[in-house]
Amino acid sequence: MPDLTPTPITFWYGCNVLRHGDIIRSCLDILRALGFDALPVGGPDYCCGTVKDANQTAAGGMATRTVARFNALQRERVVAWCPSCHSHMHEFMGPANHMHFAMTYLVDLIYANRDRLAPLLVHAVPLRVLLHRHLGFNEHSPVNRVVPELLRMIPAVEVVEGDTPVPGYMCASLQAVPGAIDDMIAGTLHAVKVSGADAVVSIFHQCYRELCGLEALGATQVYNYIHLLARSMGLAYEDEYKAWKKAGDGAAQLIGAGRIAQVGVRLFERAVLPELKKRPVLPG
Repeated sequence: MPDLTPTPITFWYGCNVLRHGDIIRSCLDILRALGFDALPVGGPDYCCGTVKDANQTAAGGMATRTVARFNALQRERVVAWCPSCHSHMHEFMGPANHMHFAMTYLVDLIYANRDRLAPLLVHAVPLRVLLHRHLGFNEHSPVNRVVPELLRMIPAVEVVEGDTPVPGYMCASLQAVPGAIDDMIAGTLHAVKVSGADAVVSIFHQCYRELCGLEALGATQVYNYIHLLARSMGLAYEDEYKAWKKAGDGAAQLIGAGRIAQVGVRLFERAVLPELKKRPVLPG
């Protein structure tokens, strides 16, 4: 008889995706449905250190601490959600520390188990989608090839090709370049119009946040690829971030005073609410 014992892995969701509880929960459900005993870890206690890149001493200390915590879990494989975490582990954290685990990117693991995934995609998702692609991460994982293949496995999804790959490995790379985000938005909307797409689909969560303002403006639907896999599997987690983004000034009422108090009113008003109110500049 085949061994049906779930394979133990560590699912490293990182810090920056914490706004998207639906994505984290969906990833865990997908991994477990594929036969993995997925232990979720993330947040500040498992930070990769990229937030401290300007201070190499602090970044190095955070990297050493996180690798040590992974080693202590004694699981053979760590599966990363965040592209920053994954690339930082290969380029900075791993070379400077003794890793007692293998490192895999989530897309690669899902794709390697696509034969198990296919029977789980039972619900049609009738959408014509345009993939939001970056150029800079493909040296770590062939996401621009693999994600469209996964999307095409979903009944009624049609993936259309666009000719506007974006520099960097996700939209955060564009923030420091004047006009780069506006150019990306203009190119994306042009590709949507030319292709007749119903929706733009991101690979990374940070890009999803940048693009989500387009749906708030009524310009196009926006999803992360995990949203569509989850919908086809019948996972019904609410995308609260999109609801908050659409609400803009009314986001605080949706979130509720209790949840805001947990992160701090000042932090919410200074950092979170401006992000939720932010809208992209539409061309023309």
